[in-house]
Amino acid sequence: MRLRDLLSSDEAQAPADLCLLRLLRLPGGERDLDRPVLGTVTIDLPDPGRFVSPGDLVLSGLAWHRPDAGAGLDAGAGQDAGAGQDAGPGRSDAFVRVLVEAGAVALGAGEAQFGHIPEDLVEACARYGLPLLAVGVEVPFTSVTEYVARGRTEERIGGLAALVDRHRRFSTQRQAGAGAEALLELLLAELDLHAHILSPTGRQIAGARPPLPEKTASALAGRFLAAERAGERAPHRTVARGTAFSLFPVRSGAGDGDSAPGAALTDWLIAVEADSADWNDERLDLLDRLARLVSVERGGRDTDRTMRRRAAERLLALVGSAAAAGEGGQALFEEEEAAARLAAGDAGAVGAAGSDGSHGSHGSDGSDGSEGRLLWQAVSARLDSKGAHGFPVAASVRDLLEEVLLHPRCLGPDSGPRMAVTAAGDGAEAVAFVLVGADARLTPEAVVRVAGGSLPRGLRAGERLAFGVSDPVGGVAELRHALAQARNARQVAAPSEQVAARGPDDLAAHVMALLPLIPAEVRREFSRRLLAPLTDYDRRYRSDLVPTLRSFLEHDGSWARCGEALHLHVNSLRYRISRIEALTGRNLSRLEDKMDFAAALQMG
Repeated sequence: MRLRDLLSSDEAQAPADLCLLRLLRLPGGERDLDRPVLGTVTIDLPDPGRFVSPGDLVLSGLAWHRPDAGAGLDAGAGQDAGAGQDAGPGRSDAFVRVLVEAGAVALGAGEAQFGHIPEDLVEACARYGLPLLAVGVEVPFTSVTEYVARGRTEERIGGLAALVDRHRRFSTQRQAGAGAEALLELLLAELDLHAHILSPTGRQIAGARPPLPEKTASALAGRFLAAERAGERAPHRTVARGTAFSLFPVRSGAGDGDSAPGAALTDWLIAVEADSADWNDERLDLLDRLARLVSVERGGRDTDRTMRRRAAERLLALVGSAAAAGEGGQALFEEEEAAARLAAGDAGAVGAAGSDGSHGSHGSDGSDGSEGRLLWQAVSARLDSKGAHGFPVAASVRDLLEEVLLHPRCLGPDSGPRMAVTAAGDGAEAVAFVLVGADARLTPEAVVRVAGGSLPRGLRAGERLAFGVSDPVGGVAELRHALAQARNARQVAAPSEQVAARGPDDLAAHVMALLPLIPAEVRREFSRRLLAPLTDYDRRYRSDLVPTLRSFLEHDGSWARCGEALHLHVNSLRYRISRIEALTGRNLSRLEDKMDFAAALQMG
């Protein structure tokens, strides 16, 4: 409802068509008539600030404008208000200033107290730019309040109908890419709220401008994931940057209603800059309906990705076929190169392809020929769970990898058409094939920064999310090597890290990084056989040979530094090391034995 709607209402006119709501001052001109009226408040206290909310039409009988109420103010306050003389100019100035600071849209002053509106109040409203209405004696404040409330209800119903209608038109016209933004804009206009649609990684999909700071968005996403993991009932209330937020879930396709355990990791959320604690059922229901519509809109976006997902699935199968067929698989890669391009989207989005249609193929001069061309990278993601509440469906891991890669920090803006993701292996792994430019490559550092910000708060005890990123390669035929590299890199992540990302550099950084590539059963048996004599001795005699060995290796075999760390005399330390060597038959002065002990300790 606008201010002009109130002035033209039937309730504001007498039977003789006498206008009982008169506009006395409109400091901002005609544009002030378009001010939105969000509610009314009736008050006669001299300090109304704490009772007024932004958008309120303030109705006042001016009881505060009496001489006794203005005692101690300007000299004019002592005049006889009952005689119709102006009283309390200082009080009028303070009253209007507080209303403006509180965000009032206008002041409706009753004429019953004095038979007119005091001139000093008219001047104060003009001075502070607050529209002033005179409410006639025959007009009850309750009729104004009821009219505004009824109008706001009709607007909300009409807004919701428009919301549904607009969504239907979006679906019909296949404008899913713009739908979420438009739906949220309608929410902001109708409810006068600031809100943002965020992904589980904190990526802003739509919402108020300017967008939230990255750290704030990530923190809100983390709070949402933690609340969903704990089973808290939405909306989830929190505070960020000193601002109250209410978080509403936008369910993904992984679950309906109460999502399955782990599915919230792929849910979007609507972060509303307001505390919903005092909202009525109507307002909460409207937000819930909006979240459902955004969920449908998201489903439309996911449908647009279906072709790329299917192409990625075929491409992954081709990679496996080529690995089994050896060089004979090259023909399969060439035959399906068109499908591979489709999986990654429009090549022109990130750079020009070669004149022969190849993407970053090697030049005839032996150079990699990557300048100005497109390169491929492979990404492997896996969610492992030791508990009973692991991820329920393979599609969730795929969707989660997509959400990570869609974040601008990974591949920049508008990255969707340049990547194709599919579930792989036993369903706990997802694989992505990504087209990148020579100077815009995906790095494990970017992946872990995005995934490690909010996602750990959505993981349960025993769940671990690991990513592996390959080097860029110059053609589809090299994707088998890239995928193997990504998977190997993923496996070298330390088991103690809940969210980790690794790249090829981690494979070459240290021989110890290769240990995760050895089958788990082999690692456990090697560690047990080498360290069993020491663990048995420690258990039998309550000694500390294993901790001593670990400290000795961590201090590079330095007797002095190791003894200081363990608070042992060097002679005592030498005795313990000799016992270790005697029990295991190894010599800690030999490099090979030191490496074996270090590997056994890391694998144990």
